Amino acid sequence: MHVMGRRGAAPLLFLHGVGGGAWSFAPQAAALCDERRVYVWEARGHGIARAIPDAGLGDYFIDACEALDAIRAEGAPPWVVGHSMGGLLAMALAAERSPDVRGLVLVDPVYAPDGATHLEGRTARIARRVFEPLVASMMRDGFVARSLARAVFAASFVDASCRDRAWQRQRTQVPIEYPKMMYEAFDGPTHFPNRAFAREIAVPTLLFEPDAAVRPRFPQLVADLERLGERFTYLVLDGGHYLQLDRSAARLTASVRAFVNQW
Repeated sequence: MHVMGRRGAAPLLFLHGVGGGAWSFAPQAAALCDERRVYVWEARGHGIARAIPDAGLGDYFIDACEALDAIRAEGAPPWVVGHSMGGLLAMALAAERSPDVRGLVLVDPVYAPDGATHLEGRTARIARRVFEPLVASMMRDGFVARSLARAVFAASFVDASCRDRAWQRQRTQVPIEYPKMMYEAFDGPTHFPNRAFAREIAVPTLLFEPDAAVRPRFPQLVADLERLGERFTYLVLDGGHYLQLDRSAARLTASVRAFVNQW
């Protein structure tokens, strides 16, 4: 975990997405560390964090809980900011450990209400027979993992210059588990309690989604969070999946600052 800012300041924890790292929230961490104690977490095998064999969402959640424990040992509960997979982990933390989370900021998070999978029945069984060995083979080839990450990047930004700058930081840190995590995001076994976390969240929550996709991406997520009333804010920004690094990075930072200061 990378730590910035003055000890004793109100804490803010950043959780990146699949294939990300500390660089994923670099603009926001740099902008907010003067006023808050900023913690930037890296999952196993991401960034400079040591990899373990076959790490998955269950392992990442355990690590995120340990990160939360370390922050709570210093004092107040943090705001948790999560992107993509990190948004799912952030929701899980808020649902499972409500007293330890001050509030949430979700940047285009993944959400599977009621443990729903993207594939069902015979189609899912056939897909697993085909894709599980394929994914296992891909994980043995770093070139394949990097190529997959590059393809995902190409579709995740609106601004090409933002994409290229981010890729220069990301391309040397793509974890070998990248194909497996992409597969888990669609239908793989996660060993992760993928419940309808949003229905259990009771803290103020700010949700960002990009305008470059169908909105809302997960209608059930928005519906589940709307029960929070004035404690929930939904914003659509100009950009792709990596909103925090794309065209609206500065606006996203300003919105995060205003929202957490409001509560």
